Amino acid sequence: MSNKGKGKDQGLTVSRRNLLKGMGAVGAAVAVSGCSAKSQNTEQALFDKSQQLPTEPKIKGQVVPGATPHNCGGRCVSNYYVEEGVVKRIVTDEREDKGLDKGNDPQRRSCVRCRSRREWFYRADRLQYPLKQMGKRGDINGFVRISWEQAFKEIAEKLDQAYAKHSPEQVFVAYSSGDVTNWSRNSAKHLLNTAFQGFAGYRDDYSWAAIDHMASFMEGAGYTPKANYRDDAVNADEIILWSNNTLENIWGTQNGWLITQIREKGIPVTCIDGRVSMTADTVADTLIALTPGTDAALVAGMMHHLLTHRLNDLDIDFIKAHVHGFFDDPKATSYHADVKNYGVPNGASLSAFILGDDDALVQAGLNGAASIYPDTIGYNVTREDVLFGKRAPIYGQQAKTPEWASQITGVSAKQICKLADTYLDKKVTTWMGTGLQRNTEAEQGIWYSRILSTMTKNFGQPGASWGMPNWAYVKAPGMGLKTADLNISVYDYSQLSVPKTYLKNSTDKDLPAFMWLDNVENGVGKSRWNDGQIARMKPFKAIVNFGGNTLLNQNGDVNLAKKIISDRSKVELIVTCDHFMTTSAQFSDYVLPGAMAMEKPAATTGWFGHEVVGVNKVMDPPGEAMAEYDICAGIAAAKGKKEAFTQGETMESRLAKGWKKLQDDGYYDISWEEFKKEGLWKAPKPKDMIAYGEFFADPTKNPLPTPSGKIEAFSRLLMEDYQGRYHNNIDTAEKLIDGQLPGPGNSRDIDAARFVYPIPMYIPLVEGRHAKDSALPHPDLTDADNKGYRFTLHTWHRMQRSHSTLNKVAYLNELYKQDSEGKPAFVDPKSKSLAVWAENVLEPVFLNADHAKALGLSTGDKVKVFNDRGAIYASVNFTQLVPEGFIYIGQGSWHQADKDGVDIGGNANTLTSLRPSRIAKMMTLANDCRVGIVKA
Repeated sequence: MSNKGKGKDQGLTVSRRNLLKGMGAVGAAVAVSGCSAKSQNTEQALFDKSQQLPTEPKIKGQVVPGATPHNCGGRCVSNYYVEEGVVKRIVTDEREDKGLDKGNDPQRRSCVRCRSRREWFYRADRLQYPLKQMGKRGDINGFVRISWEQAFKEIAEKLDQAYAKHSPEQVFVAYSSGDVTNWSRNSAKHLLNTAFQGFAGYRDDYSWAAIDHMASFMEGAGYTPKANYRDDAVNADEIILWSNNTLENIWGTQNGWLITQIREKGIPVTCIDGRVSMTADTVADTLIALTPGTDAALVAGMMHHLLTHRLNDLDIDFIKAHVHGFFDDPKATSYHADVKNYGVPNGASLSAFILGDDDALVQAGLNGAASIYPDTIGYNVTREDVLFGKRAPIYGQQAKTPEWASQITGVSAKQICKLADTYLDKKVTTWMGTGLQRNTEAEQGIWYSRILSTMTKNFGQPGASWGMPNWAYVKAPGMGLKTADLNISVYDYSQLSVPKTYLKNSTDKDLPAFMWLDNVENGVGKSRWNDGQIARMKPFKAIVNFGGNTLLNQNGDVNLAKKIISDRSKVELIVTCDHFMTTSAQFSDYVLPGAMAMEKPAATTGWFGHEVVGVNKVMDPPGEAMAEYDICAGIAAAKGKKEAFTQGETMESRLAKGWKKLQDDGYYDISWEEFKKEGLWKAPKPKDMIAYGEFFADPTKNPLPTPSGKIEAFSRLLMEDYQGRYHNNIDTAEKLIDGQLPGPGNSRDIDAARFVYPIPMYIPLVEGRHAKDSALPHPDLTDADNKGYRFTLHTWHRMQRSHSTLNKVAYLNELYKQDSEGKPAFVDPKSKSLAVWAENVLEPVFLNADHAKALGLSTGDKVKVFNDRGAIYASVNFTQLVPEGFIYIGQGSWHQADKDGVDIGGNANTLTSLRPSRIAKMMTLANDCRVGIVKA
């Protein structure tokens, strides 16, 4: 049972909120009365009064273990108190909490997200019946209620028509993450594979696609850069959370509790972030607050310090054995017999670039020439693009000194040197987050950071690690669903100088997840973003969107996305299944009401952990809503293919069979029924907790699956892959400086500049900025200053939402949403209106307090934030925690345009761009957007 309301001897009785209230009361009493005995009695009385909590109502029903997983990273335990089929209360894990000193078996505690789900279940505006759009897409009044029989029949017929008129590769299952029971999107994929002719897919995702891309090329890992198992962090001399807000985002169940305990053991924690996050506020001993999007410059400055002031302390032989291309090596020999001529030209190495035109490393015999890289870089775009013919600085001939980096990042040169020394002198565990890669030059900071960790030996040892802990150490029961896409190949393999087996993240297959709107908008031969693969793919004509709000809400430039999606000549059919009338659902042809977690059975695993969490079905969905598996079975039945789809299996039987298979294999040690009753199964801790330990010890015998067999600071394959994806990589507007790089298509080396280089470098963001009053001005590539867009928008993942999931929960909204007077506001949970959002329930935005007077604004004022792409209404909050020149808005609020086209929902993506990142062609939304702000 819950400890809430129990006596002192029975458990925790003081909540943080009530403790603060008590402290406030005590402080007031002291201020008035001094510290006499009488005042102390008054203080005690006030404190005792503050602890008088309401008594929980008794519930006569049952307690059901479960979870309500969504895409936050945690898969936390929620215990449901149910009476007569109604959820009366949700509490969290009530097992004994064993910390690091007691065996490290903590409670898998849920946060405010999962514990607020009761209102999410029972909102009156939940979708409860199938709907068909009879008017234009986006017209909320055009939807009419239809029967399931009609929905199944018409959707089956229209899918058949799409396959007959077009081809299977033009039917697309959209990226989605709103239902992490895995029944939603996977049921749709299984349907198209068993009752139809397959579907086109995508590669990577929206969360860390650039991270995946770079992990594939710089270390051959794929999906995420490999780090030690998370519990190994206790062996570090220092923990660095780099753009990692683990406590607020819940990056793995109880990651925040682990970090908190490690810090309490005396291991210092440093946060490197562009925002004072909840994680930084809670556990950081040091916050390095850099200008968002300048991480690559920070690492370059650190490397310069190590190469100039600590060169004698670097293990040069180790670096050469483990890092390809940190130093020049024209005749480099790969550890792999099938790779030849994979050298690093003189002056083309990363260390040469770091020193610029300084030839100190040439004099030291480590490089063959100073940097051959030019001072600017161009953009591989169409003539219609605002960036056509423009260039940004890359400082190819300039030394990347700590002072240079300080001018860009806002971090002092002294602090940059100290951070570099920390990496060299200590065992550092770095947990990398995803914020540093959400910009137009997403790939550079990731790449730089891996090289930094390798050259300082912060990998392959206990306590020394960089990246993301292994994605999952535990197996979930299989569902037996056919989910593979058609794996469409669009690639020119003649561009590769090495076997194609070295491509690790399917860049030769499908399209990047972020680029599907470009595919829909343009026919064969066209691409808004000049993407070579998109221009060679057939456009999608039917879209199946189960469990996602990414069609519109979670994409950049929502207004442009609406324009594309609204055109039925481009995409002829959109079928969405969701729980509410989200922005994406509003622009669909059919909207089907799905079941939430706890309204269907599941077993789920979280990020970086080693537990399987059970999701028991405790109630039926409301109205005519049903589980997505059953919806898809109904569509299959309308084609006479129900048996092909179900194979005689239900959701429950599929899970039970998947569990039994692993139990028979000796993996699970309890039965499916026992698991459902217990609600949690814990796998043994992994034996191999250290990533790359064998490679660290002997790289010759244990090479990595990169072409060189090493971590690659110089990746010829990355440059060739860009060309293999049908991108012209020759920039005729510039030349290299007294040097050459391998040409496209295995041609001879040429001296032309490139749009994509084989080494990491700092490239200013398209709409970013440098540190305040910098002597190195950021290029104004989009003329933002002249347009009055004085502020840079920075977004983050709010504690009260999981992306856009839970956005309408009134319990949570009243904690942060505001009305036009700055008072708490929420959308009425009793309203049956299917409207996406409501006026005067405003998303908060945060600005530096020093801007208030110039803008003529006060905290609580209603404002309009705007740029060329759109405008939103919001409620302004002034604070010194936001740097000057920035506006913070939490991502994920639901977009709803009013009659003037202004978004009343306050969705940040109304303002952000659809422009993909330079190399990976992935999402760039977080901190690469300029805006203006005025009083509304």
